Amino acid sequence: MPRAGRDHAGRLPVSVAQDGLVRGLSPPAPERPQVPGQHGLPGLSPLEGRVSDSIVFNRRDFLRLVGIGVAGAAAGCATPRSDRLIPYLVAPNDIMPGVAYWYASTCRECPVGCGLLVKTREGRAIKVEGNPQHPVNQGGLCARGQAGLQGLYDPDRLRTPMVKQGGAWKPIPWDEGLTLAASKLGEAIKAKRGVALMTDHAPGSAQALAAEWAAAAGATHLVYEPFAHESLREANRRTFGRAEIPTFDFARAHCVVSFGADFLETWLSPVGHARGFAAMRARRDGSGPFVSVEPRLSLTGANADEWVAIRPGREAVLALGMARVILTETLRPAGPDHGRLLDAVASYAPEMVEQQTEVPADTVRRLARMFARQWPSLAVAGGIAAQSEQSVALIAAVNLLNHAAGNTGETVRFDRTLDFDAVASFSDLQRLMGEMSQGRMDVLVVQGANPAYAVPAWAGFGAAMDKVLFKISLAGTLDETSDRCDLILPATHALESLGDARTARGVSSIIQPSMQRLPMFDARPAGDTLIALAKGAGFGGRFPETWADYLKAQWAPIHQRLGAGRDFPTFWNDTLKNGGVWEPEAATPVRWAGTPAFATAEPKGAGDLTLVLYPSATLYDGRGANKPWLQELPDPTSKAVWGSWVEIHPETAAKLGLKAGDPVKVETEAGALELPAYLYAGLRPDVIAVPLGQGHTAYGRNASGRGVNALALLSPAQDAASGAIAYLSTKAKLARGIQAMDLVVTQREKDQHDRGFAEVVPLTALLAAASASPGAQVTARPQTPAGHPEEPIPPLPSQTRLGTHTSPLAPVPGRKAPVHAITAYEPEQHTRGPRNLPIDQGSYGKAEHRWAMAIDLDACTGCAACVVACSAENNVPSVGPELIKRGREMMWIRIERWEESLKPGASDVRFVPMMCQHCGDAPCETVCPVYATYHNPEGLNAQVYNRCVGTRYCSNNCPYKVRSFNWFDYAAPEKETFAFPEPLNWQLNPDVTVRNKGVMEKCTMCIQRILEAKGIAKDEERTLRDGEFQTACAQSCPTQAITFGDLADPESAVHRVSFGERRYWVLNELNTKPGVTYLKRVRRDAGLA
Repeated sequence: MPRAGRDHAGRLPVSVAQDGLVRGLSPPAPERPQVPGQHGLPGLSPLEGRVSDSIVFNRRDFLRLVGIGVAGAAAGCATPRSDRLIPYLVAPNDIMPGVAYWYASTCRECPVGCGLLVKTREGRAIKVEGNPQHPVNQGGLCARGQAGLQGLYDPDRLRTPMVKQGGAWKPIPWDEGLTLAASKLGEAIKAKRGVALMTDHAPGSAQALAAEWAAAAGATHLVYEPFAHESLREANRRTFGRAEIPTFDFARAHCVVSFGADFLETWLSPVGHARGFAAMRARRDGSGPFVSVEPRLSLTGANADEWVAIRPGREAVLALGMARVILTETLRPAGPDHGRLLDAVASYAPEMVEQQTEVPADTVRRLARMFARQWPSLAVAGGIAAQSEQSVALIAAVNLLNHAAGNTGETVRFDRTLDFDAVASFSDLQRLMGEMSQGRMDVLVVQGANPAYAVPAWAGFGAAMDKVLFKISLAGTLDETSDRCDLILPATHALESLGDARTARGVSSIIQPSMQRLPMFDARPAGDTLIALAKGAGFGGRFPETWADYLKAQWAPIHQRLGAGRDFPTFWNDTLKNGGVWEPEAATPVRWAGTPAFATAEPKGAGDLTLVLYPSATLYDGRGANKPWLQELPDPTSKAVWGSWVEIHPETAAKLGLKAGDPVKVETEAGALELPAYLYAGLRPDVIAVPLGQGHTAYGRNASGRGVNALALLSPAQDAASGAIAYLSTKAKLARGIQAMDLVVTQREKDQHDRGFAEVVPLTALLAAASASPGAQVTARPQTPAGHPEEPIPPLPSQTRLGTHTSPLAPVPGRKAPVHAITAYEPEQHTRGPRNLPIDQGSYGKAEHRWAMAIDLDACTGCAACVVACSAENNVPSVGPELIKRGREMMWIRIERWEESLKPGASDVRFVPMMCQHCGDAPCETVCPVYATYHNPEGLNAQVYNRCVGTRYCSNNCPYKVRSFNWFDYAAPEKETFAFPEPLNWQLNPDVTVRNKGVMEKCTMCIQRILEAKGIAKDEERTLRDGEFQTACAQSCPTQAITFGDLADPESAVHRVSFGERRYWVLNELNTKPGVTYLKRVRRDAGLA
């Protein structure tokens, strides 16, 4: 009976016999016995193993002895290799080794449902990218979406059904598990006892099946999502008559004011918002200012031109004050609702607004006039600021502001609404918990939700759940909710399942398996499990036999509507190929339905500090906590990893004698926690902030025991109008803690000290340069709306105009720069002729390309999607908090955060993606004693791993500090945490070497993608096309801030971008001639006037 074997890279199983031999191959020949003295050295005693005293060595024998000794010592240091390579015995017909296959699917790491393209090699999913055709994300993908691959290969996934016996989990076969669950369901239904089905938010066929299942069983169905946007839906119902979530068109807006909405992090659709936001910022017509109104400067606020540090809970007052100025001064044409709106805001004069919000009256007027004149504009309210006890009033006030400014139907549209209609409010969950607590529920089935972790302790979900007689979990991992159940029937991961997602009106996305189910995980699709339970319990007559049949039946109406004459199999195959079907947006008129009552709410409890709890930009609500890529991804504000912290204003910390990293006790009326202190000037002195997402008691090795669950600090409070939980409702007090704890951060210094790492240019200077150079070339970034040019680009120099280009750095006297080091600031040293013709590169005269990169800091939001994309593409290991604490992180890209000003007003925070600069005159190359790092003919700073001996001279000599050293063999199979524990090693990219201990590594500009594209072009007998391949970081960037290509091609995008007015090079004074050009961030002070 053959057994399954697999190599170190996690490739597909191959057939290996029990004795370890491949059948059909000859066994290894037995070793010949060694004859003493035969082929040995003279005088070497086989018994004593030493050289005889009487022997005299000649030179040849001595060298032979030394050679054997060196070889033996080297062999002892070598990495153990596999004994034999085992080929396919029967090659699969649909897989060609070495060729990547792509499958369209949908991301399920958050409710929005971005389109995916899943890359597979030899039957394994190894990378996910955004689907450029998908209307939600248009090819971009956030860090959480990139890390979804680690959920598929999670070593802590449940491997078989489990039943709890005597408080311990025991494996159980599937048929026994289904029989047990069906019998419990049948008994409860027959006795007319309560049954409840709780699912996560999965709009589409899965949600329809759950609703039908509950109706057939007479059960209660509740769709649970921790951030359900109840207040947004209720406010829209009261003001627009539509309890829906509209489309916020950032790309069309000329000005944005955010009232606490972290739309670049976790609010609604961050990737889609980021793409639109970058389009707005790309305009160079004087528009595009962004103002953030919030008590804590979030990542979204860090991208703003102005920060209004408002009192927590008073955002609605400012919105109404701005609306009053617009209406009283008639800054926009008066509409039919002008009178009603003016009556509603009559009492909100700027002076009164100043008293309640601490925002000066002149600032209120200035913001209102800017908001009205930069039309169409956009105001959004969401995030934690919109989850107070008066959150509906805040969003209604912002709706009124948009309506007064004429933005309804322009930048606030209801033509492609997000589908949150079925998601329950927190009040709905409380009603279900009440029935559970009273013993009315005999059976509870939980699919995909984890309320035992995400619901605050004061609500008592855990205690209510314990009152249910029998609890069934359809989960993939043993999370906190599953751990409280009696039976677990494991569900497959989205990347190995069939399904769909209809997250927005007119957007029907497909979820398809990108690979076969992993053999070590005996899981089934949740839809198949629900159907089997219904049939086993006697109420499944209406359901087909399989989940796939149900899914296709759900798509029959879509086929009738959009089939365009195709039969269903053809339509279905086209849908699988494209990732879904997208209907055109239908114009939806919106009217003003009424003006609700406005009110404010003050946080409650003892203490003089307001507690702000916010969803983590990396872990979201905690569902990403068991993915090491996300745990090791630095928080965009604190740069902390693998834990929790409390943000404290330096003035507040000084009063308590606290410094960064000190233990702090945070106490509220709900409880107390100790956390390390992070001193952050980007919040009000009367505010402290703690991120959510950590503090798991289950969920896997990377999540359990990391940090704290900050929900333990939340006071019992809700918004009465919507039933939403009020996250911004708690007062707190601080004291010095007693537990020693570490704050592990990757960047401690955030002051540039005038070193020019991140530079800015005023928008007024760009506009002046444009008017002064009427003959200049004008370009726009790809996401720039038509008719809105970027900045002028001076005419490019050529060989016929030598000396007309002024380099920002004068050449060093007596030193001739290598002519092959082509850079954007040395155009006179090479020919910019027809594309892809050989260019003059010194000793590399036949080289056709000069690979380079340009990074637009005005488009970069600091989201760090590029960091995870790079790790996924290049097999970068996660090393864990202990090694990061010692400065041994391994990521090839870091997002540097530089805080020029965190004061309220014109705040200035800059983000710089920093990777290997691929210098034309690289300091690392000159110090390597074994030539492991060198400059290749196409301008890349290459690294030869098997030549590297680990001196680390290159790292010491690199001014950018972008090289990482492998202190351990992170890919060793015995490692159970971090790196690649089985089966996490299945995700490794076979095109990229897995580095060993003692090897230096860094960014390669995805050389494997370059070589793949060259091979395809060669096979097709053509030259490379610009843009036909991208680096992993450029491909994932939601804002298209990174441009990669051939700098020697004058028609390439990177060539055009690299010669803009905003170009500069980091540490340019060192004359390293970087291959990465940065574009300065644009400061829009004039737009705020």
